Amino acid sequence: MPEQPVPDAQGPETGIRVLALVGLLLAATFGLASRQPPLLGWPVIGAYGGDAAWAMAAYAGWRLLRPTDAIRVVAVLALLTAFTVEFSQLVRVEWLDAIRSTRLGALLLGRGFLWSDLLAYTVGTGVAMTLDAVTRRMGLRGPHRAG
Repeated sequence: MPEQPVPDAQGPETGIRVLALVGLLLAATFGLASRQPPLLGWPVIGAYGGDAAWAMAAYAGWRLLRPTDAIRVVAVLALLTAFTVEFSQLVRVEWLDAIRSTRLGALLLGRGFLWSDLLAYTVGTGVAMTLDAVTRRMGLRGPHRAG
C-alpha cells in the first residue's frame, strides 16, 4: 500500500499569524515607548502615537484571529473595536472606572474620551492596512483576499 502524503500542517494562515503577532508586539512596544521621553515630547508622536499604535495592535489582533479575511474586513473590525473602547469612556460605571484606574486598564480601555483619538485610530488602522497589503505583495505570507 503506497504511503499517503502528510498534509502540510503549516498553511498560509501560519505565516499570516506569525506576522500579525510580530506586528502586535511591535505596535504595543511603540505605543508604550510613545508615552515615555524622548518620544513623549515629539509633537505628533507624543500626543497621538500611542492611540495610533493601539489601533494597529487591534488590527494585528483581529488578523491573528481571522488570518484569511480581507484587509477591509480586518480594518473595519479594528476600527469598531477602537471606536467602541473610546466611546465606552463616556460611560461612568464604578467597576469600569476601577479597571481604568489601573495602569493596564488605562492602557487597554483608556481614561477619557477625546474626539482626536478617533482620528488617531483611523490613521493607525490605515498604516496597519498598508503594512498588511505590502507584506502580501512582497510574498511574505500566503495568499489572502486584499479587498
